[in-house]
Amino acid sequence: MRSDNVAALTSAGRQAMVDYGITTVIDLRTEAEVNGAPGPPFSTFQSTSPVPTTNEGDGAALIRLHLPLIDDATAPVLNASPAMQDRYLLMVDRRQAAIGAIFEAIASAEGPVLFHCFAGKDRTGIVAAIMLSVAGVDPEAIGEDYAETDVQLASRYEEWLATAAPDRVELMRDELRCPPEWMLNTLDHLKRKWGGVEGYLEAAGLDSSAISRLQSKLSS
Repeated sequence: MRSDNVAALTSAGRQAMVDYGITTVIDLRTEAEVNGAPGPPFSTFQSTSPVPTTNEGDGAALIRLHLPLIDDATAPVLNASPAMQDRYLLMVDRRQAAIGAIFEAIASAEGPVLFHCFAGKDRTGIVAAIMLSVAGVDPEAIGEDYAETDVQLASRYEEWLATAAPDRVELMRDELRCPPEWMLNTLDHLKRKWGGVEGYLEAAGLDSSAISRLQSKLSS
């Protein structure tokens, strides 16, 4: 499940997430972002209904994994890139090992997984697109799923634009878009360079059994 920053959830909202069935939360934010808004520890939230554990029927604490898709050293490189589409390609090229770790964690998790960054747009969008591609979803449908982000975050876009410096509003408005071609071009890049998402993940450190677990998890 793709999300924006769950550190902003209220205590009741976090408990509702656990009760919905989420067992693992993967935080894709940088170390600096987490330090700025860590939120309360997930270990204080317990499931009120049974979730898959080694002790059948016992409630389980929600597991949090901090697996930054962008590290603090890479962030300036991305910010220096003039186009958001170029940043997506930089992320998949420069942070391949990090993306591999994220997908290894998803494949190994017991139960449903929620992954989030700050806005739930770029980093989570890339992870979701790769995940959907691994599951065999048609690329056009993946692009449409990514574009739906604009609808879901429309009110947040306006909030962020309202606080932006006047000379940055238009640039920021362009960066906040989620046109399907941005994600489709990213997937095309993975196909040209690695033969597709499976080849990319294998090069990132996942073995065939991990990819099979991913496919089984996503199709069940």
